[in-house]
Amino acid sequence: MSSVSVGAAITASFAFLATAWRRAWGILLTLVLLSATIEALPLFGPGLARVPVLGALATLLVSTAATGAFYRIGLAAEHAGDPAFRVGPLGFNWGGVEWRILAANLVVGAIFFVLAVFVLFIWAIAFGVSAATQGVDAQMLQAASSSGQALQLFRRIMMGPAGIVTLIIAAPFVVGLVLLGAKLALFAITAVDLKRFAFGLAWSLTRGALAALIVTTIVIFAVQGFAGTALGLLGQGVAVISGHGDSAAIWGGVVRETINAGVNVPLISGLQIFVYRARRQDPGVAQTFA
Repeated sequence: MSSVSVGAAITASFAFLATAWRRAWGILLTLVLLSATIEALPLFGPGLARVPVLGALATLLVSTAATGAFYRIGLAAEHAGDPAFRVGPLGFNWGGVEWRILAANLVVGAIFFVLAVFVLFIWAIAFGVSAATQGVDAQMLQAASSSGQALQLFRRIMMGPAGIVTLIIAAPFVVGLVLLGAKLALFAITAVDLKRFAFGLAWSLTRGALAALIVTTIVIFAVQGFAGTALGLLGQGVAVISGHGDSAAIWGGVVRETINAGVNVPLISGLQIFVYRARRQDPGVAQTFA
C-alpha cells in the first residue's frame, strides 16, 4: 500500500484554490462577505452583541454549501450522469451532499467535544490536587477580587506542580487530537461519495496519508495565518492613515477574516479531495470499495 506524497498533497491543495474560485466563486464570495460582515459588526454598535451567534450558524451553513460545491467538483468524474453531483450556478447547491457533510462534521465535532470535556474533567481534578500543595495561592485564587488578580495568582500556581501536571495532560491530548483529526479527515467526503456514512472505511483510507494530511494542514494554516496577519496589519495602517484609528483593529480583523474565508475551505477541501481520490484509487485499498 503506497503512501501519499506530502509535496503532491500541498501542490494539489493550493492548485484547487484556483479551481474553486473559478467554478464556485458565487458561494465562496458569499462566505467571504458573510465572514467580513460578522467581523465588522462592532462598527455598527454594541447592540449587535447577539448577532455573532446567528452569524456562526450562518457561517456553518454557507461553509457547508461551499464544501459541497467543492466535493462535487472533485468527485464529478466518478459520478458522471448523477444529477446530485452537478455543481449549481456559481456553486450554489443544497441537497443530499450538503446534508451529509453537515451531519458528518457534526458527528466529528461531537467526538472532539466529548473528548475535550473528559480531558478537562481529568485536568480539573489533577489541577486541584496539585494546586493544593500550594495552599495559600489556591485559597487566594478562590478569593480573588478581580480577574487581573486571579490571572496573576493562576500564573503563579502554574509555575509549580500544577503546571507540570497540566503539561503532562495537555501534551498527549494535543498530539492525540491532531492524529484523530487526521484520521477523521475523510469522513465527510467518504459519506458524500458513497452516499452513506462509512466510519470504518473513512478511517482506513487515511493509512499512508497521515503525514500528507497533517503537514499540508499545518502549511495551509501557516500560509493563511501569515497572509491574514500581514494584510490585516496593512488594513489597520490604512484605517489609521484615513483617520479611523479608533476602529483600526476592527478593520484589520475584517481584512484578516476576508482572507481566511477566501482560502481556508477550498484549500482544506482540495487536500481532502486529493487524498481521498489517491487512497481510493490505490490498488491496496480497492477492495475496501468492492
